[in-house]
Amino acid sequence: MALVGGVFGGFAVCNLGEIFGNAQTLNLMSLVRSVVYAEPMELMLRLASAILYFFGFALAAILPKFIKSKTEIVSLAIDAAAFVTLMLLPEDLPPFISLYPIFFATAFQWTTFEYIDGYNCSTIFSSNNYRQFLTSLTEYAIDRDKSRLIKTRVFGLTLLYFHIGVALACIGTLFFGRMSAVIGILALIPAVIFRYKNVVKRRVSQAR
Repeated sequence: MALVGGVFGGFAVCNLGEIFGNAQTLNLMSLVRSVVYAEPMELMLRLASAILYFFGFALAAILPKFIKSKTEIVSLAIDAAAFVTLMLLPEDLPPFISLYPIFFATAFQWTTFEYIDGYNCSTIFSSNNYRQFLTSLTEYAIDRDKSRLIKTRVFGLTLLYFHIGVALACIGTLFFGRMSAVIGILALIPAVIFRYKNVVKRRVSQAR
């Protein structure tokens, strides 16, 4: 899923005006700026993206109460739909509006896949993962506590896969432009396979 998150981020940066669509920090700052500078159109665009991000979080929080075992499948389907939408959107559409599918899909993914081996680890951006990786590595170097290596591995591999996704999106953009979103769909295939294997393993365990 970090690989998928990296493809989303790389696609946005390489195709949509170098705007990172996985997070909301810049958007919320720009929203405040549009209020201060009295830019009503910009305010509407920024507000719409913040609302989409909110709906991604809200839906991911509500669905487990009804279809707990299938929420991850829903997230994979939403990601796939977002990548297809990115390929179909007109290229003359303003880049920020083209980010809307990414805002919604990554918010849902972030909430659905938020823990790895008990650690709160984001699969859609890397700032905190970078901090956690470096601090746990430093702590291990100081006290040689092997439990630190588990944390280092979790955040290190998440960082690695995320940036592999970014690289794949950027390379794909060089050759295929916005059609490089198909790389994101291909990146979802391993996630689907792992999800299916987990379901089978769980059913076998229950049968025993």
